[in-house]
Amino acid sequence: MTWTPAIGEDEMASSGSPPVLRARSALLLLRIRIELLAQSLPSTTFVSTFGRVDVRLWALVTHVRAEDRDEAAALVRQVQRIYGLTSAYLHSRRAAIVPSYSELSAWTKSVTALESLVGTP
Repeated sequence: MTWTPAIGEDEMASSGSPPVLRARSALLLLRIRIELLAQSLPSTTFVSTFGRVDVRLWALVTHVRAEDRDEAAALVRQVQRIYGLTSAYLHSRRAAIVPSYSELSAWTKSVTALESLVGTP
Protein backbone atom coordinates (compact mmCIF):
# COMPACT_ATOMS: atom_id res chain seq x y z
CA MET A 1 0.00 0.00 0.00
CA THR A 2 1.35 3.41 -0.99
CA TRP A 3 1.37 6.16 1.60
CA THR A 4 -0.85 9.17 0.83
CA PRO A 5 -1.61 12.38 2.72
CA ALA A 6 -5.05 10.93 3.55
CA ILE A 7 -3.39 7.98 5.27
CA GLY A 8 -1.19 10.44 7.16
CA GLU A 9 -4.27 12.35 8.31
CA ASP A 10 -5.87 9.13 9.54
CA GLU A 11 -2.70 8.10 11.37
CA MET A 12 -2.38 11.54 12.92
CA ALA A 13 -6.01 11.61 14.11
CA SER A 14 -5.63 8.30 15.92
CA SER A 15 -2.18 8.99 17.36
CA GLY A 16 -3.25 10.65 20.61
CA SER A 17 -0.57 13.34 20.11
CA PRO A 18 -0.86 16.79 21.69
CA PRO A 19 -3.07 19.24 19.71
CA VAL A 20 -0.13 21.45 18.72
CA LEU A 21 1.73 18.49 17.24
CA ARG A 22 -1.40 17.34 15.39
CA ALA A 23 -1.90 20.86 14.00
CA ARG A 24 1.75 21.09 12.94
CA SER A 25 1.45 17.68 11.25
CA ALA A 26 -1.77 18.76 9.52
CA LEU A 27 0.07 21.84 8.25
CA LEU A 28 2.84 19.69 6.80
CA LEU A 29 0.33 17.29 5.22
CA LEU A 30 -1.48 20.26 3.66
CA ARG A 31 1.77 21.49 2.16
CA ILE A 32 2.46 18.01 0.76
CA ARG A 33 -1.01 17.97 -0.82
CA ILE A 34 -0.32 21.32 -2.49
CA GLU A 35 3.02 20.08 -3.82
CA LEU A 36 1.35 16.93 -5.15
CA LEU A 37 -1.23 19.11 -6.89
CA ALA A 38 1.56 21.03 -8.58
CA GLN A 39 3.23 17.77 -9.60
CA SER A 40 0.00 16.39 -11.06
CA LEU A 41 0.57 18.26 -14.32
CA PRO A 42 2.21 16.42 -17.19
CA SER A 43 5.95 17.07 -17.13
CA THR A 44 5.76 18.52 -20.64
CA THR A 45 3.55 21.40 -19.48
CA PHE A 46 6.41 23.35 -17.92
CA VAL A 47 9.87 21.93 -18.42
CA SER A 48 11.74 24.87 -16.88
CA THR A 49 9.63 25.29 -13.75
CA PHE A 50 10.92 22.36 -11.72
CA GLY A 51 10.32 23.23 -8.10
CA ARG A 52 8.25 26.34 -8.87
CA VAL A 53 5.04 25.33 -7.15
CA ASP A 54 3.44 28.75 -7.63
CA VAL A 55 3.90 28.67 -11.42
CA ARG A 56 2.87 25.04 -11.75
CA LEU A 57 -0.32 25.75 -9.78
CA TRP A 58 -1.28 28.40 -12.34
CA ALA A 59 -0.90 25.83 -15.09
CA LEU A 60 -3.63 23.77 -13.41
CA VAL A 61 -6.16 26.34 -14.62
CA THR A 62 -5.52 25.25 -18.21
CA HIS A 63 -6.32 21.64 -17.31
CA VAL A 64 -9.91 22.17 -16.17
CA ARG A 65 -13.07 22.55 -18.22
CA ALA A 66 -13.55 26.02 -19.72
CA GLU A 67 -16.63 26.72 -17.60
CA ASP A 68 -14.66 25.97 -14.41
CA ARG A 69 -11.64 28.16 -15.17
CA ASP A 70 -12.79 31.22 -13.22
CA GLU A 71 -13.36 29.11 -10.12
CA ALA A 72 -10.05 27.32 -10.68
CA ALA A 73 -8.19 30.63 -11.01
CA ALA A 74 -9.68 31.88 -7.73
CA LEU A 75 -8.80 28.62 -5.97
CA VAL A 76 -5.25 28.70 -7.36
CA ARG A 77 -4.76 32.21 -5.95
CA GLN A 78 -6.01 31.00 -2.56
CA VAL A 79 -3.85 27.89 -2.62
CA GLN A 80 -0.77 29.89 -3.63
CA ARG A 81 -1.34 32.13 -0.61
CA ILE A 82 -1.86 29.09 1.60
CA TYR A 83 1.35 27.56 0.28
CA GLY A 84 3.26 30.70 1.30
CA LEU A 85 1.63 30.72 4.73
CA THR A 86 2.44 27.05 5.35
CA SER A 87 6.04 27.90 4.56
CA ALA A 88 5.99 30.79 7.03
CA TYR A 89 4.63 28.55 9.79
CA LEU A 90 6.85 25.56 9.06
CA HIS A 91 9.98 27.73 8.89
CA SER A 92 9.02 29.65 12.05
CA ARG A 93 8.57 33.01 10.36
CA ARG A 94 5.31 33.60 12.25
CA ALA A 95 4.83 34.46 15.91
CA ALA A 96 2.44 31.55 16.39
CA ILE A 97 3.62 27.95 16.11
CA VAL A 98 0.52 26.84 14.19
CA PRO A 99 -2.46 28.59 12.60
CA SER A 100 -5.80 28.55 14.38
CA TYR A 101 -8.03 25.53 13.91
CA SER A 102 -10.54 27.56 11.86
CA GLU A 103 -7.79 28.93 9.62
CA LEU A 104 -6.31 25.47 9.04
CA SER A 105 -9.78 24.09 8.35
CA ALA A 106 -10.49 26.80 5.76
CA TRP A 107 -7.14 26.17 4.09
CA THR A 108 -7.87 22.46 3.92
CA LYS A 109 -11.25 23.13 2.30
CA SER A 110 -9.63 25.33 -0.37
CA VAL A 111 -7.03 22.70 -1.22
CA THR A 112 -9.69 19.98 -1.29
CA ALA A 113 -11.85 22.11 -3.62
CA LEU A 114 -8.93 22.62 -6.04
CA GLU A 115 -8.07 18.91 -5.91
CA SER A 116 -11.63 17.94 -6.78
CA LEU A 117 -11.86 20.54 -9.55
CA VAL A 118 -8.62 19.35 -11.11
CA GLY A 119 -9.47 15.71 -10.51
CA THR A 120 -6.59 14.61 -8.30
CA PRO A 121 -7.09 12.20 -5.40
